[in-house]
This record gives sequence, C-alpha cells and structure tokens, in this order.
Amino acid sequence: MQHNQMPADKLLGFNNPQYDLAAKRILSERAVAAYLLKGTVPEFKEASLGDIADKYIEGDIRVSNVPINPGKTNTVAKPKKIKGLRNEVGDVTEGWTTFDVIFHAVTPETGERIRLIINIEAQKTFSESTLKYILMKRAVFYGSRLISAQKETEFRGSDYSEVKKVYTIWICMESPTDKSVINHYRMAERHLVGKYKEPQENYDLLNIVMVYLAPGPVRNRLLSMLQVIFQETTKTAEEKSEILRKKFDIEVTAEMEKELRTMCNLSEGIYERGMARGIELGEENVVKNLWKKGMGIDFIKEVTNWTEEQIMKVIKKEKA
Repeated sequence: MQHNQMPADKLLGFNNPQYDLAAKRILSERAVAAYLLKGTVPEFKEASLGDIADKYIEGDIRVSNVPINPGKTNTVAKPKKIKGLRNEVGDVTEGWTTFDVIFHAVTPETGERIRLIINIEAQKTFSESTLKYILMKRAVFYGSRLISAQKETEFRGSDYSEVKKVYTIWICMESPTDKSVINHYRMAERHLVGKYKEPQENYDLLNIVMVYLAPGPVRNRLLSMLQVIFQETTKTAEEKSEILRKKFDIEVTAEMEKELRTMCNLSEGIYERGMARGIELGEENVVKNLWKKGMGIDFIKEVTNWTEEQIMKVIKKEKA
C-alpha cells in the first residue's frame, strides 16, 4: 500500500466541499447569526440575542450557491435560517462573486429602519502563502461588491441616497497571534484643511470584521461558541449540541445537529486519530476506520491511494 497521501488540509476542513457547506449552513442558523451580529456589529451590541434573531434579522439566510426557491418559504412561521440578497453578483466582464452566507438586518436604533446587508464568510486560513493572496484585500473586495451590487436591487438609477450599509464578517479558523482576535475596519473622516463634519451615516457604509480563532479559553461568548462549533475536535456532535443548548441557549435543530455531525466526521482531529489507530493496527484497518467514520469511497481512494476494488474487498470482509 502506498502512502502517497494528500495533506489533511487539502482533503478536510474548509477545503472539503461537504464540510464547507455544513459549516455555512450552521452559520446560517438564525440563533448563531444573532451571536455573530451581537458580538461584531456595534448596532446590535445592546440588543438581546432573542430580539436580534426574531426582530432584526429579515427573512431567511441564504447559503452559498445553494438556491432557496422564491415562494417556497412558509411566510407564517418564523424561519430558522435566513434568505436575504441573491448571493452571487457580477457580469460577463467582471466575473462572479459567490458569498457564503448573506442576509438583510435592520438596526434596533430609535424607530428608524436602517437596513444592513450582512455577509458572513468562513475561512480555514489567512496565510498568504497558502491562499496565494492577502485575505484582507479579498474582504475589502467583497465589501465593495456588496455595495456595488445594490444598484438596481436596493436602489434605482442614480438614487445613491438609498445605498445601504454593509458588513462582511470573516471567521478564520486560525489566528495571527496565539490568542483569538476580533478586528473591525471601517471608513473614517479626517479633517485635512478646515473643519466640516459630514454626518457619519453618509460615509460609514463599508465595514469589515475579521474573527480569528485560536485554541485556549476565552471570556468572549461569541468566540467561545465558535470554538465549540469549529475547533473542538474531541467532542461528538451530540456533545457539542448539548453545550450549545445549555451554555449558549441555542435551539439546536435536528438539521443543525446533522451538520455538526458531518463536520465532526470530516474534522482533522477525527481523521488524524483514525489514521494513527489504523497505522497501529495495520494498513487494512486504515480503510476500515475511515469507512466506519462514514467516509465515502472516493475520499478513501484519495487518502490511501488504493483502488476502489481494493477498498471494496476490505469493506466486504468487514461486513462479513
């Protein structure tokens, strides 16, 4: 058996489409999105999580390029997920941008309904050498696209007074320091000559929030919740669900628990433990362990460099 394996970070985590989609669907849960807004968007700092989820998040959350057909949502019951803007923008000359999770929200300030367009992106790494680009510049580009895409959707013609404020929130599964970090970037006014103050709401339109996760205890509830979901590799989906219910008062639906299970099955921690145990017991057991963890034939082929015939022979022996 050849051990010509691709690195785990090429097969698992946010480079695995199944894991990636499960992560996005969890971020699209209304209760999880409420934590993100309260912890990163100043307009929601004083609002309760319940009010953010029930009053201030509009409609359903739209996930990646998975379509949610218009007219299919039950308009009576409050949906658990959010469907706001179309989440692809572009044209034949510019190319297309697909956002991970996107929705509208209104602020709880006074009686004025100021609409915010929120985009949430999950990212495995910020490393320029791995990504081949600077993540911050991508975040600026996404924020700019959220602004420019409003023409003929949020406003018509040259009615630029109706441009809505946008937030693009990035959750990175590693940190540039040894601690978890949340940074907020926004436009600011500087007086170069003379002193005139433009109303802040006229220029404070593009906001970027970078959330960098690191292992280790944190006091911030948002960071702690995200660690449970994305970084805790020693707990099962059921254990994570229990923590989210008891510690964070999140209603974990059957669908959300299913997505947590998918992420746990595909997490690097389980993969590494399974591979280590398999190597101890013999090469065939690598295949057995991965199969027991719910990995598909194609995945096992990539990991082991075995043929489908070889893999099926081991699986049939295991079933016998």
